[in-house]
Amino acid sequence: MIITEEIIIRILSALILGGIIGLERQYHDKPAGFATNTLICAGSAVFTLLSLTAAFHYGADPARIAAQIVAGVGFLGAGSILRDGNKISGLTTAAGIWLVAAVGMACGYGEFVIAGTATIFVLILQLFIRKLMNSFDHIRLYDSLTIKCEPSADILPKIRETLQKHQGEIIKEDLFKEDGLFVVKMIINMSKKAFSESFQDLILMKEIKSLDK
Repeated sequence: MIITEEIIIRILSALILGGIIGLERQYHDKPAGFATNTLICAGSAVFTLLSLTAAFHYGADPARIAAQIVAGVGFLGAGSILRDGNKISGLTTAAGIWLVAAVGMACGYGEFVIAGTATIFVLILQLFIRKLMNSFDHIRLYDSLTIKCEPSADILPKIRETLQKHQGEIIKEDLFKEDGLFVVKMIINMSKKAFSESFQDLILMKEIKSLDK
């Protein structure tokens, strides 16, 4: 039987570790922030403690509740995943929710080394690896761009000029008319940062009606 002091320590450790991860998420303005991560971590710890208590008092299978945590948290994570056309966002948040639940379960089982190590590695990944990956933004990549604009004679030169201003190289360009508008489909060789900057410049042009990556 787990003593009261040990129960308090395990739940408190889950609150602290979940809160640490949640602070980093809150700082980067992610959907699942401090409160969400803290509650998920502590909740997982409580469910784990309940499974251990049920096993001690009633001979229940201690793995049953724990197994349901893994599946149940998956539904929470799925709610943070959004799809906008070909772009999918929220996968990192969903994975983070899943891992925070694992940290809470480790605290519930009293495996503080596992819980603490996982928390440290998550923070290293989020704080330092993210910065390292951002440093590769200058690497040139191929990207596609679909532009719907007014059918004027000077719009295409303006689009090309804007892309070239950001060191973009147009690899392929297709033009056709649809519903009274020009539709320009391009494949461009440029860095991620330059693509984002050129995207912002293009969207400010009054002749352009829509942009799709």
